Amino acid sequence: MIITTTTATRISLAAALLLLAVVIYSALQPAMGVCGGLDPTYQPIIAFELARSVADLHAIFGAAPGTCREALTAQFAFLNTGDNLLFIPLYGVFLVFFFLGIRHTRLARAGAILVIAACLADYIENACLFRIAINPDVQSPALSLLPWATGVKWMGLAIAGGIGGIILSRRGGWRWIVAGLCFAGAVLVTLAIIAPHNFGRFASNGVTISWVVFLIADASAVLRPQAARIE
Repeated sequence: MIITTTTATRISLAAALLLLAVVIYSALQPAMGVCGGLDPTYQPIIAFELARSVADLHAIFGAAPGTCREALTAQFAFLNTGDNLLFIPLYGVFLVFFFLGIRHTRLARAGAILVIAACLADYIENACLFRIAINPDVQSPALSLLPWATGVKWMGLAIAGGIGGIILSRRGGWRWIVAGLCFAGAVLVTLAIIAPHNFGRFASNGVTISWVVFLIADASAVLRPQAARIE
C-alpha cells in the first residue's frame, strides 16, 4: 500500500504529539542527581552519552563504587530502556514520516535515511551505555565505541534538521526564518560533538529546535494543506 503525503504527515504529527507528551512527562520528574562533580547545568544523561574518558564517567558516577552509584546506574538503566522502547521509535516515526510527507523527493529521501541511521546509532549508543555503567572505572571497548555511535546519532539528526530547513525554506516567506533556526540547531549539535566539554550541554537544544519547527510544519500541513504545498 502506498502512503500518501497527507497520510504520512498525519502519522508524523501523531507521533510528534506522543513524543511531546513523553518529553513533558519527563520534564515534570525530579531532577536527576549525580555522584561526582558534574556541572549541575549539564544533564547527566547527555553528559553520559558524550563521555569520552574515565574522568568524564567519574564526574557522573563518582570515583568509587557505592550506594549512590548503584542508584544512579539503576536510573540510567530505566532511562535507556525507555529510550529503546518509546523515545527512539517515536522520534523515528515522527521524523521519517515528516520527510515522507513533504514534497521534495530527493532531499526528503536523504533526510529520512539520515534519521534511520541516527535511530540505529542510538540503539548502539544505548548498548554502550548499559555496558559502561557496569564498570565506569575502566576505559572499556564500549567507551571507545561510544563516541562513534553518539556522533552518528547526533550529527545524523542535526543534518536531517538542516535538510528539513532547506525544504521548508522553499515555501518562501517567513519559512526562511525557520530554515535559519534549523541551521542554527545543526551548528549547536556540531559544536557539542566537536567539543563536548564546552558545548555538550547544548546538544539536545540543537535537535529540539528543528523538531519544534517540524511539529509546527506538520500541524500547518494538516490544518491548512494548500498553504503547506511546495511549488
